[in-house]
Amino acid sequence: KEDSARDSRETTSTRRVLVESMMKTVLLLLVFFFLSPSVSLAKIRVTFDRHKRAYSTEGLSKLRYGEADDFTFGRFAPPNAIEEAMNDCRSPKSFRKYKKGDTEGSYCSTRLGGDWVLAESKQIAKSCRAVDVLQAYLDGDNQKKCNPDKVKDCRIYRTGPGQYRQEMVLKPQRVLTGWTTVMRYTQKIRIDMIGQRAFNCFVQLDPTSKSTTKLKPFDKLAVNVSLREVGDDVHIYAAGFMRVNRKIVPNLYVFDASGIAGAMAGKGTLWLSSHFADRQKKKR
Repeated sequence: KEDSARDSRETTSTRRVLVESMMKTVLLLLVFFFLSPSVSLAKIRVTFDRHKRAYSTEGLSKLRYGEADDFTFGRFAPPNAIEEAMNDCRSPKSFRKYKKGDTEGSYCSTRLGGDWVLAESKQIAKSCRAVDVLQAYLDGDNQKKCNPDKVKDCRIYRTGPGQYRQEMVLKPQRVLTGWTTVMRYTQKIRIDMIGQRAFNCFVQLDPTSKSTTKLKPFDKLAVNVSLREVGDDVHIYAAGFMRVNRKIVPNLYVFDASGIAGAMAGKGTLWLSSHFADRQKKKR
C-alpha cells in the first residue's frame, strides 16, 4: 500500500510538472490571441467604425454557465455592464492582483462548462489618452520587443474605417515532450468610439481565413476590450471567451488545464500598463 501511494504521488507530481511546462508555452501563445499588438510595415492610423455620443443604456443578458457560445457583448456596452453580466458565473472578488516590474493589474479566469473559458483583466495605462493605447495596441515594434523568439511574421491591414485584419505566424513551440508546427491565424479587429474619450474594440478569430490553422490553443475566440479615459489615465477592461482546443490544452486526470490557460491569458494582457509606465520613465 505504501509503494502504491508513493507511486500515485510521483505520478501526480510528474503530471503537474508536465502541465506547468506546457502552460509556459501556452501563455506565450495566449498573449497573441487575447490582446496582442500587431506588426506592420508602417504604423497603422487609428480610425473607428462607428461613433456614438454615449454608452448604450440597454441591459446585457447575463452570462450563463454552459451557454458561453450564446453570449454577446453588445456594440456600445459600458465596461461596468459587461463586467456585471459575468457575475452569475464568478464573484467580483475572483480577480487576483498581479504585479511584476512595471506590469500591474488584476486578472480572472473562469471555466464555463464544456471547453469554454472566460479570461478577464483590468489595468490602468498612466498619463496617456485612449487613442495612445490604441496606437500601442496596433504598433508592431512592441511585439518584436517582447517576443522576438516567438513571432515569425505578423502583418496588419486596415480593411476599412475602424476595421483591421491581423495575420500572425508563430514559430514552432514546445508542448510537453513534442513540438507544434508553425502556427498561423487571422484575427478581425473592429474599433468603435464612444463620446470623445472612450473606445470599444472587438476581436475575433477569422475561421474562414486560409492562414488560420487547426493547431492553436483555442478554436473559437471573442474578446471585447474597453478603453475609457479617467482623468489623465486610461482604464482598460478586457473580457474574452475562448473554446479550448484539446489538441493543444489537454484535460488531464489531475485537473483541467483550461483554467490555468485562461488565467495566463488574463495575465498576458497586462503588458499595456508597463508599456506606458516605461514611456513615463523615459520622459523624466
